[in-house]
Amino acid sequence: METKSPKAPIKQAAANGGTIGDKIGNGLSNGSTEFEVPGDIGEVRVSKLLIHPVKSCRGISVQEVKYTPEGLENDRKWCIVDAEKHTVITAREVSKLVLIQTRLDVDPSDPHGGRLVITVPMKNGPVVLSVPINPTPDVLKSWPIVSDCTMFGIFTVDGYIVQPLSSSERSPSDVFSEYVGKNALFLMKGPAARECPPTYAFPDLKAHSVFQDAYPLLVASEESLEALSDRIKQAAQIGDDQPGKIGGLNREIWKDGNIKMERFRPNIVFKGAGVPFAEDTWRRVVIVPEDVDPATAGDDRMFTLIAKCTRCLLPNVDTETGVRDAAVPFKILMKFRVGLDPTQKNKACFGCNGVSGGSGTVRVGDRVYVKEWAGEAGV
Repeated sequence: METKSPKAPIKQAAANGGTIGDKIGNGLSNGSTEFEVPGDIGEVRVSKLLIHPVKSCRGISVQEVKYTPEGLENDRKWCIVDAEKHTVITAREVSKLVLIQTRLDVDPSDPHGGRLVITVPMKNGPVVLSVPINPTPDVLKSWPIVSDCTMFGIFTVDGYIVQPLSSSERSPSDVFSEYVGKNALFLMKGPAARECPPTYAFPDLKAHSVFQDAYPLLVASEESLEALSDRIKQAAQIGDDQPGKIGGLNREIWKDGNIKMERFRPNIVFKGAGVPFAEDTWRRVVIVPEDVDPATAGDDRMFTLIAKCTRCLLPNVDTETGVRDAAVPFKILMKFRVGLDPTQKNKACFGCNGVSGGSGTVRVGDRVYVKEWAGEAGV
């Protein structure tokens, strides 16, 4: 269904000779076929792009990035695993992983495409590692492969054990072993394709990812973050002897409700809808530069939102200190964002998982057009 303007619902309904309240089919496979268009969403644009090269480590804000059906280029391409159990280690269990900084030094003249530079804040001072972004085939032949890594006891994924390119460099696995306090391996995603699990709306989903939790992309909006911030601020004003108090909430720390988007580790952040959680109602969006007509955009510009993102305690970890908060944002989200995912109604949701229809480049400032709306329950 074609959208002529960023103000998708009004324009879309008008183009069909209807009003905002008209019902629009969504083509879902779960039997839901129509819902009420929610209203004018305003002019939506990409406001932020975030890459997280090493899973659970600090991300990088960029102005533009290439993408493929597996996600943003170099996003969650590397991870740290337990050397004995072959389980992926995340900030859920080792919160200080968020203090590890990463930088992508892209160099087209380098046979490896440049270096991923990692700064690990050790007790005696930072240790800087430099690993190839795209190792040559000859280098990869010398790197062992671990084929039975697991995430959350559900997903199996493979990876190359990253080796230093010269004898003078420290082994990344040794450095990370020291940092996390157990024998660990530093992996780069291996050659085996990793299938994504199906979702409620897409039981026959055909998609692949690397070291992301489950799906290639995660999107969220600034309006949604603002709504959460307002809720945090309200909760911080509740006295100890008043009803509705949130256990463990530090009222002084959260009195202004300020929380950063980086805690939620999205890839693409939107702004301009004018209402919070508008992304919950979008099924397919086209993201295009200013000078591209969305009506002519191909599948490579199409992004499908396949499920809401259910949340664990990871966003409670402050990305600047590595300290896990006792309440925020998890307990706040549990107050008003549960019952939204049809398969996990007891979990709170923030943001939406997605897949792209092809490969391309997305930039901050690109326009976002809703091409198809989700059903009554949303994404």
